Amino acid sequence: MISTVNFFKNSSFFYLPGKFAYSILAGVIGTILIFLFLNTFLHVFEAVRFLPWIIAFNTAITGYSLLDKTRDQLRHKHIAAMSAGIVNVIITCAVFTSLFIYLIGESLFSPWDLVLFFAIGIVCSELGALLAIKYFKLKNVT
Repeated sequence: MISTVNFFKNSSFFYLPGKFAYSILAGVIGTILIFLFLNTFLHVFEAVRFLPWIIAFNTAITGYSLLDKTRDQLRHKHIAAMSAGIVNVIITCAVFTSLFIYLIGESLFSPWDLVLFFAIGIVCSELGALLAIKYFKLKNVT
């Protein structure tokens, strides 16, 4: 009898996309939760000013988490981290845009805001990945 637990656990076809999605969703959900927390103290229009910082923090978490989960299974770690940051920003902007249009009736992001968010997502997810690589090298030395 074939054990499906061992098949899915060791299969890289199912293993890597799951870890990739987990890392991205951790960043997206973190961004939404921090923004909702800020909305308890600030008005929506004031809280939007903090959104680049929140996205920067959570895309760094995405890059770090991606390499923490996959370790040596990714061949192109930097490209994977940057693509995870881009997907994180796309999902986050889609959620916030749809939420703002539904609740307020207008989108609070201009096209330049989206370009800024993409740049922040790429750079910070790469920085999170570099931090993970340095940490794992330091951890292996000691």
